[in-house]
Amino acid sequence: MTLDPLSDALNVLNARSAISGALKAGGTWALQLPEPQGVKFNAVVKGGYWLIPDPREDLETIWVKTGDVVLFNGCYGYVMASDPKPALTPQNGREAYRQTTDNCLVLGDGLECHMLGLHVRLDADGIDFLTGTLPKLVRIRANHREAGILRWLMEQMIAENTLSLPGQNVAANQLAQLMFVQVLRAYIATADPQERGWLQAIGDPHIGPALRHIHTQPAHNWTLAELSQKVAMSRTSFALHFRTKVGMPPLTYVQNWRMRLARRALRDRDIPVSSLAMELGYQSESAFSNAFKRHSGRSPKQFRHHIRQQPETIPTGANGADSTAMAPTGATPPSAPATPATEPENI
Repeated sequence: MTLDPLSDALNVLNARSAISGALKAGGTWALQLPEPQGVKFNAVVKGGYWLIPDPREDLETIWVKTGDVVLFNGCYGYVMASDPKPALTPQNGREAYRQTTDNCLVLGDGLECHMLGLHVRLDADGIDFLTGTLPKLVRIRANHREAGILRWLMEQMIAENTLSLPGQNVAANQLAQLMFVQVLRAYIATADPQERGWLQAIGDPHIGPALRHIHTQPAHNWTLAELSQKVAMSRTSFALHFRTKVGMPPLTYVQNWRMRLARRALRDRDIPVSSLAMELGYQSESAFSNAFKRHSGRSPKQFRHHIRQQPETIPTGANGADSTAMAPTGATPPSAPATPATEPENI
């Protein structure tokens, strides 16, 4: 049985999603949000809003409506508003959320638009593996085939807030994780054929199976001939198609993925370097160490010492704590990490 590359990558990157804020708005309103830190996405539960990108972006103003989900990936700041050309000066989103007690911001009467904001946490080491392959903005429309599942997940998150059952925050964050996976699935299914990256290539009928074989047996001594045979293509056609879709040659991808597995193992496990070398398919510790140093700039032992000295940086809520939008009013958020990342916005 082959391994799913998306699940494998999200596990290695330790990707986890959490609800971080909510917005309820009505009347005439406009909210300025700063540049997102990492990956985040918004889900519209009711009504809609105009998404106005930063002028530096090559993106159009769009109307985001009930059931739509928008994923942001390293774009500049943007404005959310009731009108495409708001007459009033947009309110500072970061300052507005600091004034909330439950990370739910209410603008105007709060009756026309209801939205959830979710952040995706990724290990700092290797974050580019996901963010580097996603466009700056991904919009999943309410009529997409995956939208029905997304709507169900949104309804369950709202229910978690309403019922206030034991384990509410854990359940809500697990639902957020499922939403993130569904958004990625929808993107893979509709990605522009001209876009390059391993994520987009998962949906390719030839390259997708090749990626599954690589992720199932990363330590295998893969050759171009064997991989092309696995997907019933000639070596020349397979090599060209793989590079066109993924952005690098097949064996370079194999090498890079091994190095990502190595970096995580060195960070999280006390496995001897010699054993890790064998585990990843290298014939000797020196061969592995040389390859790792070329890729990472440090020997495995130096990298392990360095990475374990780094504090974990986790996105925090508007009040400086790891929070969920579903916490009831007045709930006390958990403590912030000792060395938190720069404070992000909530929506």
